[in-house]
Amino acid sequence: MEQAIIALSVTVGILTLGLGATIGYLIRCYVQETTPQYSHPEMFDANGNPLPDELLAIRFEGDLKDTDDD
Repeated sequence: MEQAIIALSVTVGILTLGLGATIGYLIRCYVQETTPQYSHPEMFDANGNPLPDELLAIRFEGDLKDTDDD
């Protein structure tokens, strides 16, 4: 009898996690589709095209070592 209870508990647990993941995914998709995506208007020209010449992008390369001596 104890094995049947463990098997049912594991099955119910897995099904509950699967249902929760599915519902969470559907809610996330709904929220992303219904909320407006804001962007900075200064990054676009009058036609709505991005301005690549006036944007600044910084990329850090290399290994950053901790040289902080207290």
